[in-house]
Amino acid sequence: PEAEDAGVAALVHKESAPLPQFRYPLRFSGSSSEYFRIWIVNLLLSLITLGFYAPWAKVRTRRYFYANTLLEGDGFDYLADPKVILKGYLLLLGAFMLYSVAEFFHVGIKIGLAILFAALIPWLIYKSFRFMAHNSAFRNVRFRFLGSLKESYSSYLLFPLLLLPTLGLIFPYLAYRQKKYFFGNMAFGTTVNSFMGTVGPFYRFHAVVLVLIIGIFLAAGLGTGLIAGLGFFLTRAQVQAPSMIMFLGIALAAYLIILLGMTFIKQYLYSRITNYCWSSSSLGSVCFESTLKSRRLFWISMTNILAIILSLGLLFPWAKVRRTRYVLENLTLVSELGLDEFRSTSGKEIGALGDSAMDFFNFEVGL
Repeated sequence: PEAEDAGVAALVHKESAPLPQFRYPLRFSGSSSEYFRIWIVNLLLSLITLGFYAPWAKVRTRRYFYANTLLEGDGFDYLADPKVILKGYLLLLGAFMLYSVAEFFHVGIKIGLAILFAALIPWLIYKSFRFMAHNSAFRNVRFRFLGSLKESYSSYLLFPLLLLPTLGLIFPYLAYRQKKYFFGNMAFGTTVNSFMGTVGPFYRFHAVVLVLIIGIFLAAGLGTGLIAGLGFFLTRAQVQAPSMIMFLGIALAAYLIILLGMTFIKQYLYSRITNYCWSSSSLGSVCFESTLKSRRLFWISMTNILAIILSLGLLFPWAKVRRTRYVLENLTLVSELGLDEFRSTSGKEIGALGDSAMDFFNFEVGL
């Protein structure tokens, strides 16, 4: 009996023991020199064709970044047809031209068109999400976006209209609804992503942002005040201090403080929300870990801006590859199943070669 009890205890312990976790970090294998060649050709052809090459340029760029985003040694695929993207561009161009000439007929027509175009934004976002997901694949299995048009209108039109009546207090909830709309409706093959996030952290993140904004403007005011005081002291001491130079110094100091502060706020909010959304998501048995650091993103952003300015734009490919590598390589997939086993259960019904869900009016704009 004691041996039997020991065997039962061992079996219970084995069944209750946590399963081993498999970790799959993303890796980006692209290089700035390779992307520079793609970027410069895209830029020249877009200029020569007066912008009509832009859809092909977008597809070439995305295919490069997708193919060099590696998971277990395999890259992702971007399958979009540039002619479909061109259709979306032409529709937007036609709408813009119609809006531009409307005021020559009647100002009321222009106002009506502006309202109509604003009302179409959630529809365009809905279509773009579907297009992006449908044309993204991994190991011959497509992604899907299952969000509804109704939810898009509530997230991108209804709640934004409430910003003014609520004095902006609804903004964190708006950000939460938009992230939930995206993360909670993505699917890989037949496996739908689950988003368990709540609105509370969004309010905490934005509360920190509010405090930082107040601190930035106080610092800008203090800095400009000190410079103005110094200028006044030099003037009283009869030291030459041209008013124009003093004015430019004050304006530059305020601008730099606000620029640095707002850049940090942007990266803080991006890193916190991105980390939280990924950690609150699970794709079947797969969970996610995002470990972005706001200070590191701030450093990358500021040095990228400086490099692009000093190089007259020629270091843009280097900057984009640098930021992309940091963001992607701080995302890890964690699963109790092997990735091959997960893929086999996720992709058995929908493959990269066939999905009849797409209709004629699916196109991508602005993403």
